[in-house]
Amino acid sequence: MNYTFYTYFIEMLERDGAEKTAAYAKALGFSSVEVLESIGAGHPRVIPDIQTAKEVKRIFDANGITVACYSVGCDVYGNPTAEDALVHHAEIAAALGCPYLHHTLKTGLTKSADAPAMDAVLDEITAAAIRIASRAKPLGVTCIYEDQGMYANGVEPFGRFYREVHRVCDNTGVCGDFGNILFVDEDPAAFLTAFASDIRHVHVKDYLRKNFDGAVPVGGWYPTAHGQYLRDTTVGAGIIDIPACMKVLHDVGYDGAYALELCHPEPFEDGVRIAMQYLDRIAETM
Repeated sequence: MNYTFYTYFIEMLERDGAEKTAAYAKALGFSSVEVLESIGAGHPRVIPDIQTAKEVKRIFDANGITVACYSVGCDVYGNPTAEDALVHHAEIAAALGCPYLHHTLKTGLTKSADAPAMDAVLDEITAAAIRIASRAKPLGVTCIYEDQGMYANGVEPFGRFYREVHRVCDNTGVCGDFGNILFVDEDPAAFLTAFASDIRHVHVKDYLRKNFDGAVPVGGWYPTAHGQYLRDTTVGAGIIDIPACMKVLHDVGYDGAYALELCHPEPFEDGVRIAMQYLDRIAETM
């Protein structure tokens, strides 16, 4: 299986450079990496330009490491400057030899009383995503989207957004995240099933889930739309039916990368080993 070094990759690249990061990725059993940037000043902080991207690619190529995906956390809603910034990230992705630009749409895990209406948000982010994907196409980059936040999440809202974008732009696809849909209290395997044929990349994670009877928990617990709380845990130790998720991907012939999104409090390298061994065992049964 193609396992992707995702969590902590960009921090290590920034701190230690490409040679050491590539060697570390190989030693842990990764065959690819995933960039994670954010829209701040509008420019990548670690791989700022095409020349740097080409040098990073040269080093990764020499170590047998590919760039599976280039992710950018941002709000495109109400932020017209994000579009030009994301196109610049797409240029960097192309120089890295990366086929996918994954960007978020409307972040945030809660909705305030005066939050904008669902229709207004979906209309705006759909139009913006179409413009971004259209500009990424000449670069040979496919834009992919995950179910994330409180708007473009859930099978129906995400589907409203994605199907319109994909109708207009054929260089678009889905990032099959194993856990984000839990924040709107829906089922990960149902999401993967609904968009199975369009999944181009996968984020693997797992969560614990609890009710706290009105108390606000501490220690990495995040609220869901309907009052439960989630906390990252090692893959296979939580509530996600990962075998069911893997079966959906197997049945549709998915042969892409599995990016390990491991934000749990347990030691990172332990989490990598646990996740790879667990996923390998599942794959052997398919």
